[in-house]
Amino acid sequence: MSNNIDSIVREVTFNAPIEQVWKAITCPEEIQLWFGSAASFELQQGEQGYFEWEEECEGRFAMRIETVSPPNYFAWRWMYQQDAVFDEATSTLVEWALTSTQSGGTQLTLTESGFAQTKHKQDNVKGWQQELADLEHYLN
Repeated sequence: MSNNIDSIVREVTFNAPIEQVWKAITCPEEIQLWFGSAASFELQQGEQGYFEWEEECEGRFAMRIETVSPPNYFAWRWMYQQDAVFDEATSTLVEWALTSTQSGGTQLTLTESGFAQTKHKQDNVKGWQQELADLEHYLN
């Protein structure tokens, strides 16, 4: 994980078991129920796909799977610019680290790093606040 200067770090605890949270963040059919309006990718390192928002920003955001280590770690890169072709040099890295809690829930640490512009980071700070609230609502 990167330092906090160019990173967004969010921690959330869910009452759901780790397997349920893993599925919610890695299965496109579930992702589109809380993160945008569509998601398409194969859950395999190096595979490319996209996330789409029809109402909020009306665009597709290209992404590439970086790491799949069930059920504890998932990472992907994505583009800030909608409808742009994936380019690692201008993408940010999103990391999802999951651990089980003693109560049977799941601790999620989300980190997004590699921002080229302060505005991009500021936009995504607001975005992750909403998206993680949507994930919490979806899981409960």
